[in-house]
Amino acid sequence: MLSENIARRLLAPILLACALAPAFGAARERLRGTLAPPTADEALQLVSPEGVRTELAVDETHDRTMRDPQLADRLWEVRGRFQGDGRFAAERIFTVKDGQLHRVTYYCVICHITTHEPGRCMCCQGDTDLREIPDPDAGSQSALSADPP
Repeated sequence: MLSENIARRLLAPILLACALAPAFGAARERLRGTLAPPTADEALQLVSPEGVRTELAVDETHDRTMRDPQLADRLWEVRGRFQGDGRFAAERIFTVKDGQLHRVTYYCVICHITTHEPGRCMCCQGDTDLREIPDPDAGSQSALSADPP
């Protein structure tokens, strides 16, 4: 009886951690591909090298960045999770150049301000320059193959 109680006390936290793991990031996935040419009112779609289209659920900043005409032909790596409706919820986005992941930023050379979406400088209203900065923390691993649930 005593050993059964000890086993329950030891196993309960382990089972709880396994049950909660997907909610805390264990299910994060990566997709790579190019963007299907989007229209203004369409959701973004990533097209894998195999031709599989995945609709992306992105926030406004990522949406504006990925729609930037300067980045139209880029290979993208998108990190996030599949949602119940089959869309891929993007948490982080990168461009891929020579197998290395790059963060996309926009820089004002007058004000020395960096932002993460295209447009005018928030200070001087001048043009900002696109910069793709290698991200050593992101790694350059191949995309994980993932099928929507």
